[in-house]
Amino acid sequence: MKKRIAVIFLAFIIFIFATVIRAGDYKDTYVRLLKAGKYDELLKHLTEWEQVDPDNPELYIAYFSYYYNLSREEKLMLLSPGQIDQIKQKERVFTLTDPEDPERVVGYLYSEIVFDEEKMDLGLKYLDEGLKRHPARLDMHLGKLHALDKISRYEAGKEALLEMLNLSVELDNRWLYQDGVPLEDGYAFMLENIQGWINHYFNLEEERVHDYIIEICQRMIQLYPDCVYAYNNLGAICYYKNDYPEALAYFRQAAACNPEDTIVIKNIAHLARTIGDRELALEYYGKLMEYGNEEEKEMAAEQIKLLEEANE
Repeated sequence: MKKRIAVIFLAFIIFIFATVIRAGDYKDTYVRLLKAGKYDELLKHLTEWEQVDPDNPELYIAYFSYYYNLSREEKLMLLSPGQIDQIKQKERVFTLTDPEDPERVVGYLYSEIVFDEEKMDLGLKYLDEGLKRHPARLDMHLGKLHALDKISRYEAGKEALLEMLNLSVELDNRWLYQDGVPLEDGYAFMLENIQGWINHYFNLEEERVHDYIIEICQRMIQLYPDCVYAYNNLGAICYYKNDYPEALAYFRQAAACNPEDTIVIKNIAHLARTIGDRELALEYYGKLMEYGNEEEKEMAAEQIKLLEEANE
């Protein structure tokens, strides 16, 4: 009887090992086909992979990547001379001139990457299914944010960020990343990425995204009351709205969370100068001299000198 159990157990181990090897082979083949741009073969391969290993998180990432790449298209764009400011990357622009007057610009030709939303939605559908099965895969969450941003669905991106924050508490920030590898400090890594997206929203020329930043940061404070980023971001929003007292209140809360954060220190010092509070400005430029790097200390010394000279 013991021998039979041992044989069954050995057979089970061999089956599991073979499945792992096969799963690795499927991913390797997928990467090779994707790089070669063989999309017809790739879809057949993904279908076969799904039949063999339907719960593998890499399968859903592969499906998403397949549709993401399929949705991506480079288009040639033609603009009149007066539309040059619409182009962000002017180094890729080809200038068109009048054949009879080479000095006269008649237009601009450039390429732009656009995305087919229907195909992107197919990719997002697979990514959502993957997240449903494997919610701790932070790389999937970040991939979803990237895709939504490419098709300008900023509100959906905001909701995805809020969902990620809520999950962070449920998971106690035990996030997994590429190939299911656990992150050493999932909390810090998540916050750095959220802050990256908030910085991106700040740079978008759309007023509504400020409301998204406020909602995200308020949720961050609700879940993580000592989060410096959240208070500092809210202070920045208030500053842009010229609500200086509220901005200062948020910056002070950020400083209370981390008195040595030089970004917060600089924000308070700059705001103090803006509102004409010389004593507060000197206090925080002094803190920058204490906690800043060499470049920050040099800047602080210069500002202190200017403030002292202005008071003479």
